[in-house]
Amino acid sequence: MGRKHSRQRQHVFLFIACCLSIWLVGAGCTHLHHLGEEEKLVLQAKSSFSKSDFATSMTYWREILERFPDTQGDQALYAMGLAYAFPEYPDANYETSLNLFKMLIKEYPESVYITQSKIWISILERTIEKEKEVEEKNRKAELLENQLKAEDKKIRQLLNQIKRLKEIDLGIEEKKRKSLPESGQ
Repeated sequence: MGRKHSRQRQHVFLFIACCLSIWLVGAGCTHLHHLGEEEKLVLQAKSSFSKSDFATSMTYWREILERFPDTQGDQALYAMGLAYAFPEYPDANYETSLNLFKMLIKEYPESVYITQSKIWISILERTIEKEKEVEEKNRKAELLENQLKAEDKKIRQLLNQIKRLKEIDLGIEEKKRKSLPESGQ
């Protein structure tokens, strides 16, 4: 068995752990002081997006695109294209995303994001095409549904008309039967 640690010794370990933690946090943040403004903006844009703060992220990416088009423009366009393709983004728009990826390819032909952008363009074009097909089929289905409702209404009207005609016919038959015994006497 081991002997019990004294309270004082436990506090020493706690003190060392706290010092180490403070040092690590400080060391982790010191690299931010050495970053340039554009790198800070990129980190802020990425951080905002990872926290689902899409509006702030997009604001940073637009600022980066405007202020640093030569060094970070392709990354900004790519990130904005991804954001507009992201379903959780409230302003998601496949057409806008597609246009951003096309702009990246046109304005930054040597970018490291060219291959990924081409893949996204292909996926988005097919998705947009499929969405249009779905919309067209939904429109046709709605039209057919309205026609079906109109036909159902017409059938109900005809059935009511047949019912009334039967009642009239029964009334005529009843009158004929009543008039027959009278004429026989």
